Amino acid sequence: MRLKRNRLKLCKHRKAEVKSNDEGGKRTVYSEQAREIKAEVWPAGGKLQAEIYGQRLPYIFNCLMNLDSEIKEKDGFCIGKDEVTHTVESIKRYSDHQFLELELCRK
Repeated sequence: MRLKRNRLKLCKHRKAEVKSNDEGGKRTVYSEQAREIKAEVWPAGGKLQAEIYGQRLPYIFNCLMNLDSEIKEKDGFCIGKDEVTHTVESIKRYSDHQFLELELCRK
């Protein structure tokens, strides 16, 4: 499957690192270096995703991109900004592309 160039957006990817403080509490910190990636991003929808995510569905986005990027679950994804706006919830790899489900970071 080939990605249409007119649908691709410029996004940034930041790797996630789990750090602990002196008291033993853990939190996710994203790397300072961001890699630029071109991906097709659209809001989630449909019966299957509504069953999976339920009330969280408005905060879920689908993302389609090439296989050449090394992305893992819980990594940060920057869409339209320089700071992390979404986290990677799931990755489905196919023969020539990968499908990601992103969740909006709510603070």
